[in-house]
Amino acid sequence: MPNPPLTETEKLLIDAYTTILNKPFEDKYEDKWEDEPFDRAIDQFKSRAQEIGFADPFELLSRFKIDSYEAIRAQLKKGPPMCFRPGWESPLLGTRVDPMVIASKCAYIAGPQFKGEERIVVLDFWASWCDPCVQSGPEISQLAEDFKGRVAILGINNESIFGVTKPPNMELLSTFLEEHPDEFRYTIMVDDAEGFAKDAVYKPSAYRGIPCAVLLVDGVVEYVGTPLETFRSVLEQTVESLSSGSLNSRGAVQQ
Repeated sequence: MPNPPLTETEKLLIDAYTTILNKPFEDKYEDKWEDEPFDRAIDQFKSRAQEIGFADPFELLSRFKIDSYEAIRAQLKKGPPMCFRPGWESPLLGTRVDPMVIASKCAYIAGPQFKGEERIVVLDFWASWCDPCVQSGPEISQLAEDFKGRVAILGINNESIFGVTKPPNMELLSTFLEEHPDEFRYTIMVDDAEGFAKDAVYKPSAYRGIPCAVLLVDGVVEYVGTPLETFRSVLEQTVESLSSGSLNSRGAVQQ
């Protein structure tokens, strides 16, 4: 279940955590790590937390699985997963994925029917409990509408994408979509009970976050990553290159 909405005071603490303990150290992992600056940041954060009204900031931070300063230190020192580091490329790039096969293994639940007519297809992996997925729904829906007829976007729901695969709860997901009609206006499918799409595409992509977009051009993987931020420009460039015949595909035959 999503976390309850933050109060204004709680938002101040989260902002202090982000600006004092997180952002300044995001790129200081492994051999670039130094303990002294982080120790000073801890003292600064403690002082700020008390000003806000939190004697124990972990009463709130534990809701986000942040349990101690040493746990924060260890995670920052370790660094982000490889897929979130600059220059990372998915091992799935250049391989072939048949979107019709993926769609045939999934259950259609909402949105436009996918007929396989578009040369550009996006597989968008998501889950209803994932706050960033829910927040990204309107943006992805807008992309699907703006690129209609040129790009097909298939939302592949898998509620157990990070754990042991469980059979989907179709009734629960249908209710969720009924409660979010404006957020999810694109094609929504549900992975099967064996997690076919998860095992065939998501896991081999080595991307360890959701939402996760896998961009296919003529059945060849050209992009793996977030469907947000600069993804609109990725689609624009792909559509333009494909229409002009200048696409330098990793595996597709250039037309």
